[in-house]
Amino acid sequence: MNFRFWESDFEDELSLVAACGYNIGKRRPENEDNFFFDGKFPDVETKALDRCFTLQKPLSGYTMLAVFDGMGGGDYGEVASYEAAVSVAEFMRSNQINPVDITPSLTKMCKMMNDRVFEQSCNLGAHQMGTTLVALFLYSGQFWVCNIGDSRLYAKRNELVQLSVDHTDEEFMREQGITNRKPYLTQFIGMDPNETAIVPYIKSYYFERGDRFLLCSDGVTDMIDLNRISEILNKKHEPEAAVKQLIYEALENGGKDNITAIAYDIG
Repeated sequence: MNFRFWESDFEDELSLVAACGYNIGKRRPENEDNFFFDGKFPDVETKALDRCFTLQKPLSGYTMLAVFDGMGGGDYGEVASYEAAVSVAEFMRSNQINPVDITPSLTKMCKMMNDRVFEQSCNLGAHQMGTTLVALFLYSGQFWVCNIGDSRLYAKRNELVQLSVDHTDEEFMREQGITNRKPYLTQFIGMDPNETAIVPYIKSYYFERGDRFLLCSDGVTDMIDLNRISEILNKKHEPEAAVKQLIYEALENGGKDNITAIAYDIG
């Protein structure tokens, strides 16, 4: 997808309309997902939201939206995703974003997040504790994709396009003909910084009025095929209605994992 530059004269007229939903699903005893929704995030004990969070604001200043998915195969996934959300909140409050060069700032945020989650893992004596991250940072007519792991960011203009990159061994599985398991993560928040460097995928784009985006955990993408997700994200659904429909269909299709979705429009 080609994101063209829009004329800066229109910056004051552009706004962000967003909605965030969150559900434990039908199979998991805990909700190991979390999110950061322009300052809001749930505590460790929250299983589901009784209503979608919504947001409408001018596109001025900084905006951060993020989804975290605690590793179900590890220990304390709900703690890992919560600590990651807290880390993002503290980073945003500390005004450590360099407006001249955003990418190093987001890289620093990821390192701080990783160190925090790993330290907490050591404190808890966890065998392996971690979380994915997919984040969107908006500033001055651009947005930055920042992800570690396999939670995803999609853009919908004429077609649905994945803008995040999965950090998994899927290519290795394909080469070896392995089909009996889900791809393993090759990067996640909570790795031992003395053994493995955290390498987030970060890329920036310019956006256009009318762009629609989706941040989500694999509780959405594993339960709903991409063609159906694309249909739900069409313009007849407002962001809140799209989020509610995604959660409903993920649950109807089995709800095998925790479900988190943030949909948003540039208007």
